Amino acid sequence: MRALKPDWNGGLLAAVLACAIGAAGQTETAKLTDISSGISRAMPHSVSDGPAPAVSGVATAPAPNNSNDVVDAPDTRDSRDTAAAPDAPTSGNALVKTSQPETRASERFQWKPALGQAVLYTAVMDGWRFSHEPGTRDATGYGPWFNDWIHSIGETRGWDDGDGWHASYVGHPFEGAIFGFIQQQNDPLYRKVEWGDGRVYWMSRLRALAFSAIMSTQWTLGPVSEASLGNVQLHASPGFIDLVNTPLLGIGEMMGEDMIDRYFLTHVENHTANPWLIMVTRSLGNPTRSFANMMAFKQPWHRENRPGLFGEYRAERKQLVREYKDGEISAPYGPHTAAERALLNKDVENVKPLAAPIELNAYSLYESFLGGGSCIGAGGSGAARVNPAFQIVAEVNGCLVINMPKNQSGDSTMFGVGPRWTPMATHRFSPFAELIFGGRRITHEIQDPVKRKTLIDEWAKNEIPHFPMRSAYEVEYQALGFAMTASAGFDAVFGRAWAWRVLDVGYSHSWLPAVDPINASQGVQIRSGLVLRIGTW
Repeated sequence: MRALKPDWNGGLLAAVLACAIGAAGQTETAKLTDISSGISRAMPHSVSDGPAPAVSGVATAPAPNNSNDVVDAPDTRDSRDTAAAPDAPTSGNALVKTSQPETRASERFQWKPALGQAVLYTAVMDGWRFSHEPGTRDATGYGPWFNDWIHSIGETRGWDDGDGWHASYVGHPFEGAIFGFIQQQNDPLYRKVEWGDGRVYWMSRLRALAFSAIMSTQWTLGPVSEASLGNVQLHASPGFIDLVNTPLLGIGEMMGEDMIDRYFLTHVENHTANPWLIMVTRSLGNPTRSFANMMAFKQPWHRENRPGLFGEYRAERKQLVREYKDGEISAPYGPHTAAERALLNKDVENVKPLAAPIELNAYSLYESFLGGGSCIGAGGSGAARVNPAFQIVAEVNGCLVINMPKNQSGDSTMFGVGPRWTPMATHRFSPFAELIFGGRRITHEIQDPVKRKTLIDEWAKNEIPHFPMRSAYEVEYQALGFAMTASAGFDAVFGRAWAWRVLDVGYSHSWLPAVDPINASQGVQIRSGLVLRIGTW
């Protein structure tokens, strides 16, 4: 059991459930008008009984027609192929753009509340760590804080960090999704987007990814992080996995919850007006969105794009559900219509290039060292286009040496920058060749498991004053030197936003000595992964 890494997944779900049940009886006010974005949302109402109760500044319209659904994929049309947005909405989910030029500034991203909510969430996680991890408390209060923090950052290498799968592939993606939803709820232009809204939806998720990457990196390496408060990298395996998994899998978690909200939760709301059932299904069906809501001091079940659950809203819901079940109206709660999607996309649509100005690539990596041995890991790269045929690429990756002797481990960290040739960048199948120059660090550790257990037991019995660092029971050998990689492969583009790097095969050469038994002076690398294409949609 690791004393310095939080296992807070159960705490997250418990907090959401407790808030959903404990806050029962509170009144949620539907956000029918959004003055800051100049957008107001109409309440759905019955087509047989006339308009819904009058609300100041709110337009009313017939119930939505879900027959206007479109495929949930990025809109790949140019703006000249897109029909002009209508002047008025045509459904109960309508968005009405008002003529208020002076509100333009209020459509900008709201940094102050977003950072406040992110800091609050970070404090919640740190509070959990300090209340459950004696080793974290001890490491934070002992030693030169700044030097230990910088040393922790410098120790980050390889891929694995010793966490179990539940922390690396469930807990940290949840963290990334919470940061992503915090970004969305403070981004007025994208606050109300839903799965299936086209280009504006993918733009919102890209913005959420950027914010999540910044905040999750701070959580791992920043001034208020696992590295600075507890020096995790000095006490446990210091891999890159959390830096990659937290934002990338976190955005996947966000999209999964968006699909659940559209295809399951709205289905529940179309069949019942029971506020308690809706509260629980919303809160538990979208756990990370619920937690992000709480960081903004909102009810976990809050939705920007649907009315409230109590008072007049409950009466309205009961009427709409009854009429829907009787076949008098179409589903009152559903996805945006085509007209609404066109209106949402109006501010972000223009003619886009086919060759992506910016590309972000997350990839898996296998490398076979020609001197013997191999390693498995992952990495990421960013590429900026110089002209249609060339890009400048920067990348970093880490891998874990496999088949090491018992109680020994080895890892590699590579980083570099260089040119990439892309002669067919606008084609569906896009070949490339690149040459990357940078550095490589090889680390070999030999652990004494008996000494480790003895030291931890002694610390638990207060026989030694402080939680032991890895250096107390491990011997570490390192080599750092110049390295280069020459590789070629091809991408399969399956949308303006995404491509699959089907194959990337390269030769690596490192000018560094062998770190017995790891000889990484020459190797063959095989990579494959997902490419996010930015600026084409």
